[in-house]
Amino acid sequence: MQASVIIPTYGRPAFLSDALASVLAQDFPSTEYEIIVVDNAPQPTPDLETLCDPSIQPPVTYIHEQCNGLHNARHAGGRAASGGILVYIDDDVICPRGWLSAMVSSFAVDSNITMVAGRVNLQYESDAPVWLSQYEPFLSRLDMGDKPMLANQFLSPVGCNMAVLKSVLFSVGGFNPDSFGDNKNQYFRGNGENGLAKKVWNAGYKIYYNPHAWLFHRVPQYRMTHGYLQRRIFKSGIEGNYTYFRYQQPSLGRLVLRCAFLLAKYIRHSFRYNFARLSSYSLISLKISLQLEYNRGQLLHTIRLLLQPALRRHCLKGNYLDF
Repeated sequence: MQASVIIPTYGRPAFLSDALASVLAQDFPSTEYEIIVVDNAPQPTPDLETLCDPSIQPPVTYIHEQCNGLHNARHAGGRAASGGILVYIDDDVICPRGWLSAMVSSFAVDSNITMVAGRVNLQYESDAPVWLSQYEPFLSRLDMGDKPMLANQFLSPVGCNMAVLKSVLFSVGGFNPDSFGDNKNQYFRGNGENGLAKKVWNAGYKIYYNPHAWLFHRVPQYRMTHGYLQRRIFKSGIEGNYTYFRYQQPSLGRLVLRCAFLLAKYIRHSFRYNFARLSSYSLISLKISLQLEYNRGQLLHTIRLLLQPALRRHCLKGNYLDF
């Protein structure tokens, strides 16, 4: 078994069905890869189980990981995997036939390549508004050009299309926290695959970008709105603040100062946003509202860091492999 394709999912059987169909149709030898569906809902989902069949080639195995959090689902899939190469996608992607072959072949380019980033194209399910094009990275688009290349330390794969050697994933401490299906845990999110890429790089390994290992990430109508983008960038503010706290490890005194700075910044952005709205500058007001949401995510996360010792401990954990 060369590769294990791992698909974390949370209550989206229709999307998952399409993703599975595309992974099952790969031109890669069917005896040399497996598919593992990791259900991260609180209770096992019968509709998801029925989509899986471990008796076929390639086998499609269902596992349930009740500990909420995308990183927990990714780690559960990695532990269950038989392949030496772990290929991670999301449940809302569509993979062309040559995708897996391109992903796996990337590891043969250099013996020190242990992580691969594939290109992510967006598939809009209806006409996208013009203003959305400049915000496509927040919809998981990744395009570093048409030529494969060794990546620098600032490039991280996107979690919906990436691969990592199983041995390296666990030796460097796994993924950092990512999104949670249960929104009440949103302040415990972190920098996910970006954190993993940083650990891989710091361990002396190489990361490779392969545009031929491309896939489509689906963008439904509800993700093409100002409201969705604002919510997504609010969560990016939490992720950015997690990164600051984890790597800077500021004292409580410095956190108080940061809180005051972020509050002042939030007030300034609020005045600018309200002025733009009153002036009917719609695109300008959108841009400012996104700055406001990012700032709000940082501010609220900082306040919780000050008030919740458990959150501070969570952000500073050596690794997240053991929940």
